[in-house]
Parts: sequence; C-alpha cells; structure tokens
Amino acid sequence: MSGSLRLWVRLCAIAAGLGALLVHPSAAWVESAYVNGAYPVWEHAAVAIDSLAPWSLGDLSVLLGVALVVWRLRRRDWLGALAVLACYATWFQVSWGWNYDRAPIETRVRYDAARIDNRTIDALRLRAIRELNRLAPRAHARRHLDRAALFRAWLPVVRAGGDRWSPSVNAPKPTLADPFMNATGTSGYINPLTLNVHLASDLLWFERPFSLAHEWSHDAAYAREDEANYLAILACTRARDPVLRYSGWLELFLYLPPLPHYARSTFTPLVWSDFAALRKRNAQRINARLARWSWHAYNAYLKSERIANGVESYDEVTRLYLGIALDRAGVPQAAR
Repeated sequence: MSGSLRLWVRLCAIAAGLGALLVHPSAAWVESAYVNGAYPVWEHAAVAIDSLAPWSLGDLSVLLGVALVVWRLRRRDWLGALAVLACYATWFQVSWGWNYDRAPIETRVRYDAARIDNRTIDALRLRAIRELNRLAPRAHARRHLDRAALFRAWLPVVRAGGDRWSPSVNAPKPTLADPFMNATGTSGYINPLTLNVHLASDLLWFERPFSLAHEWSHDAAYAREDEANYLAILACTRARDPVLRYSGWLELFLYLPPLPHYARSTFTPLVWSDFAALRKRNAQRINARLARWSWHAYNAYLKSERIANGVESYDEVTRLYLGIALDRAGVPQAAR
C-alpha cells in the first residue's frame, strides 16, 4: 500500500471513529432500523459464532487491539495507533453501543409514575420479605441454576419491552477480567464487541440467575442498567423455579430503599445466612479503593453515553417495577 493511500485509509478510519462516538442517531431510527432491524442479524450471528469457541472471543478481540496499538506505538506510528483505536470505537458503536440511544422502556409500555409512592414502596418491601422467607427452604434445597427455565421466563419479558425478535443467548464464559471483577464487586458484563456474556467466578448461587438474566438483557439491546435490572428481576420473579424466584426477590429487596433497622424476626435464619454470605464474600474479595475507582470510571462512561444519572440508574429499578403495569402473565403491558 502506497504512503498516500495508507494515510487516506487511516484518516478515514479516524473520521469514522470520531463520527461513531460523537454523532448519536435518533431514538426512532435506533428502535426501528437498529434494535429491531440490523442488530438482531448481528446478535444471532455473534452468538452462533461464540458458541463454536471454548474461550471468550471478546477477550481475544481486546488482546488483539492492545497488541496492535502497542505495536504501532513501538514503531512510533502515532497515527496508526490512533486509527486502530478509531476502528475499535466504530466497532463498539455499530456492534452494540447504539443501544444507548434507544428510547427508555417507559415509552413502549404502560407506565404511570403516580403508582410510585411511599405506601407502594412499603407494600413491595413487605411482599419481598414474605417471598424470601417462603422461598428460602426450597431454593436452598435446590441451589441449581436452570438456564432453560430462566430463558423461558426471560424471553417474554424482553419481547414485551419492545424487542420484536427473539434474542439468542449462550452460557457465560470465563474471562481474563475475572480477577478485576472479583476485586471490584462487578457481577458480570457483556463484551460489546462480540456480545460474550461473562459472570464473576465468586458469585454466590443465589446471585447467578439474576446476574445472568441482567447480562442477557444487555445482549437483547437493553443498554441501560436500570432496564437490565428490571427485566432480570421480572424474569426471575415470574419463573416457577424456586431458585430463580428467590434470586429475583432477593435482588429486588436489595434495590429497595432500606429501612434503618430490621428486626431479627424479619427474616428466617436461611435468609439471614445469605445476607451474611454476601457480606463475607465482599469483605474478603473486594478491594475498596479499586472498586471506588472502577465505579467512578463506569459512572463517567455511562454519562458519556448520555445516561444522565450514571450509576444511579442501577437504583431506578424500584421506579420501573412499581410504575410499569403487568399483565396476568407477569410481563409489561404495551403502551396504549
């Protein structure tokens, strides 16, 4: 390749990367042409390709990018390194990042903010406590994640939220990022380049159903954290399997505004033991300084993607759970 042609290609790559990061398509275009248009084709292909490899293709793609940038920098080819980063920026946005520009789920379902007040929050907290105490014996006796049952409960929920297609999903794969995840309290993530789903290895058995459904929801074009939380909780709590239901109600309870104090009689010993297991794991594994840095970095990232509340969007699951009307099957009702 001649020098002038190489320069032209690199400049085009950089321009495309800047355009992908700075130009945000309209929510209407994203919903019709991307989320329910081109993205499902890519999602199905990516998941099918991922199923053929025993390792994370996402890890491989990141390592390849790092190697290319380092190679270019060692040769003092600053423009070449920038072009590689720009290609990855374009890949990120086209592969998954445009889902951040999707309109909120409230615009596609029956949502009424008037349903949310202290009375309904208190009632939901009492219901969550009752469900946890009722489900704990059966969930502890089983302690098995039935992925097929989770998928059956999850698919109608994401379709009711606006997906006019059926996402493909795979089991989570190990990742090179696992030590970082454990040290920062990160339960899971999807690699936006290849749509690999990863869960932290130190998740407790009752955390895994919710965390897997959460990452599947990201894979299904729901980029916002509050929506992924909401869909995961809804999928788990509407399932018949006691482990799935217990996982959903436990996560929902933890997202509710806490009371100053809970009497010992509020929960059964099994539920208290699970809270203790969470505290013990966090105390042993989480590096507070690294977790705080990671949280701040992710908060800045979310805000760069125009998620105004940043990491606070994780807590808005209560608002969605109470504000969105459900049908008899326990899935969101479509907007009128």
